[in-house]
Amino acid sequence: MSQSAKEHKLSPGSWPEEMPCGPDGRVEEGLVVWSLSGNIEGRTTGARLRCSSIGCPGWFIGVTWETGQGFRPCSQGWRYDPVTKTIRITGGGEISARFVAPAPLGTPPLPREQWPPRDLLVKRMGWRVSGTGSHR
Repeated sequence: MSQSAKEHKLSPGSWPEEMPCGPDGRVEEGLVVWSLSGNIEGRTTGARLRCSSIGCPGWFIGVTWETGQGFRPCSQGWRYDPVTKTIRITGGGEISARFVAPAPLGTPPLPREQWPPRDLLVKRMGWRVSGTGSHR
């Protein structure tokens, strides 16, 4: 790891003020996350770490999507609503929130016919707890 990458990883970045995290630095597991279009639901896994793009002030959060895919969208591409306790992807790819230039905008969602059944999904991090927040 280069010196600039080490310095970046250790920098405080800019955590969204309205988004709570616990004393252990994790976010609440099971918060509802909506895709850019609002058509795909995800849930937070609890993971939180500095964005790996050098120079980006953002933070990654772990999200497991109903597509079965797991991503770490950067806080520069999502917003937290403290009233509804939901997160919405606001920029970049549909479920990746990747927006760092140049494109691509991250991995797209899987086709619906490839999504896992709900009874398997609810065994995964984020989905194993009761999700909070209202749709859209």
